[in-house]
Amino acid sequence: MQFEYLFSEAFDTFKVFENLTVSIVAAKTPETPKTLWQILNHLIIWQKNQISLLTGNKPETSITETETWIEAEQPADQNEIDNAVAIFNTQLLTIKAIPPTLSSHQHDISFKLKTLQDMSNHLSFHLGEIVLMRRLCKTYPMPEEMKLFLALQ
Repeated sequence: MQFEYLFSEAFDTFKVFENLTVSIVAAKTPETPKTLWQILNHLIIWQKNQISLLTGNKPETSITETETWIEAEQPADQNEIDNAVAIFNTQLLTIKAIPPTLSSHQHDISFKLKTLQDMSNHLSFHLGEIVLMRRLCKTYPMPEEMKLFLALQ
């Protein structure tokens, strides 16, 4: 079975982390409990743990949901944003490289497939939050503008 097919588009971010600025990642309205900056860092921390589990490098301690959220609502500067996005993108490349290495004959295949599914669901949930937040701030295209937006390089 080719597991890469199952996850071929599961980790697409629809460019939500492109063209971020301090004002975009720090924007917070009363309706949003976290900033985009906090969500991005939550994803990085959580995915780091999940990647460790998938690659057999079990973390020394397990993390809880609350431990994956940072208090800082905004970065110090643009460089900090760019570094976080680079880490996140590197993690996605690592994650996308895992399914082609899987085999139904592996003893832990169910665990790995479940972990990838959980990662995809988790990312999808937070991407939905980010799309909504960015649309409310008018920094992300509306549905009718998406085809052109995604086609632009």
